[in-house]
Amino acid sequence: MLSYLTLDVFTTTGFLGNPLAIVFLPHPFSAQVSQQQKQKIAREFNFSETVFVYDREESPESGVTFPISIFMVTDEIPFAGHPTVGTGWYLLSKTGLDQITLRTKAGDVLAAKEGDRVRLKVPTDFKVHQPYYKKMLKEKQLALEDKDYVNGAAGAEAVVSIVKGMSFIMMELSSVEALGKLQHYGEPITIPDEHLGDWKGFGALYAFVNTPDGTVRTRLLEGTFEDPATGSAASALGGWLGLRKGDGNWKFDIVQGVEMGRRSEITVFVSVHQGEIKSIELAGSAVQVMEGKLAVV
Repeated sequence: MLSYLTLDVFTTTGFLGNPLAIVFLPHPFSAQVSQQQKQKIAREFNFSETVFVYDREESPESGVTFPISIFMVTDEIPFAGHPTVGTGWYLLSKTGLDQITLRTKAGDVLAAKEGDRVRLKVPTDFKVHQPYYKKMLKEKQLALEDKDYVNGAAGAEAVVSIVKGMSFIMMELSSVEALGKLQHYGEPITIPDEHLGDWKGFGALYAFVNTPDGTVRTRLLEGTFEDPATGSAASALGGWLGLRKGDGNWKFDIVQGVEMGRRSEITVFVSVHQGEIKSIELAGSAVQVMEGKLAVV
């Protein structure tokens, strides 16, 4: 039997934020549980992502490191924000350390305590692609009009990759009311491989509104799926908005999941120098909800 727990991430209130399952794979289970079995476990939880945590490693150079694997319901992914924030928050709380390293498939992520939150440096292979127009994205939104789109109903939208294999269409809307009218799509949202090149892989729509109080309201849609909080998309959006602002250090407070009844609060810090992204950091909190044992079959 494997130990697991669940968190709600990007919130300090249970049953808000984005649920996350963390499954612990100490030796010898780490060598015994197959990729297929991990995928079955992720499907059983049916959360946006499930994280598998392996035995801690220690070295004078990198301190305490926890290798992790991140699985969606359908497949493994190299990086995602809400699993790394949630896992970092839990492991920092459990170990009492001020900082640890999470070893993801996209690279090492330094996670540090910041009050009741965790702040981590996002591994990036940041890329802004050519704007992309996909007719069905706006054609299927029958409740929205031309004025609801900042770029118009016929306008192309920015496409941004945070790492290879994780890309987002950034659709800017004119009001929170328009954001609330967005409907789920009945088919997957794909970005052609030839448009993404080496960054091809997962794609989704990240709709956003710059509100008068300075926060950015967002929703992530991928076919019939909507995510309560998406740290990788928020990081990509923060990087793109930072580039639009120009050189400097920028902070973006992003609120996602309101329309689902799972308000999530995400903070993104972006450093831009000479027109290029120098660093992106992601911050958020979490709260534990459940724990238990699961059988591997």
